[in-house]
Amino acid sequence: MITAHVVNALNKHLYENEFDEFLRRRHDFFVHQKHWRPASPDGRELDQFDTDAATYLLGLEDDRVVTSARLIPTSEPHMVSEVFPHMCEKSGVPRRQDWAEWTRTFVVPDKRSTGLRGTLTQLCCAVMEYALDEGLSAVGGVQETYFMPHHGALKWRAEPMGMAREQNGEWYIVAYVGVDEAALASVRKILSIEYSLLVRRGIQIPFIDNNNLWSGKNARNIGACS
Repeated sequence: MITAHVVNALNKHLYENEFDEFLRRRHDFFVHQKHWRPASPDGRELDQFDTDAATYLLGLEDDRVVTSARLIPTSEPHMVSEVFPHMCEKSGVPRRQDWAEWTRTFVVPDKRSTGLRGTLTQLCCAVMEYALDEGLSAVGGVQETYFMPHHGALKWRAEPMGMAREQNGEWYIVAYVGVDEAALASVRKILSIEYSLLVRRGIQIPFIDNNNLWSGKNARNIGACS
């Protein structure tokens, strides 16, 4: 079972090695495996949405990064608003602080499983737990359509923002999943766990109202910062 470490702009220094590993694994997945991005000379994948507004969940197992999620308030510039707004013809581009765009998810090859209790579902559990803790209403974004049946298997409510579209032989859709206690309970039941998968170290930035946090008055320190 993974532990999902919550990493943000103010505690990233506690995760220098893990974050570097995360960027390298992103490069391997999105550049070499998916061919979505050009290769980077330093072997790390970054884009314009890796800003101080982003919160990362790094899924660790046996002291290595095996999965990840990047969460950005949709009130900030995000991938859907800047790159895929045309895929939200049904409901419009979401722009709410309590909706999180969820991107940059991968699972390392040796942890990929067709079973419902695998690493991907563990990450989904951590994302839902984090979203619920932070008072979010929905998480999602542009995703391959095969995620939709997975959401259904978790008994999650996924709402498409528009029609699915094909690009480079793969089908994508913009969809957001509702955040509530039932959604967390359902995925925990599948995993047969009742405990938290989240690890919070150092300064934690509340996800909502991210724009107004840099005075420090709303940030909270959990655990050691060294």
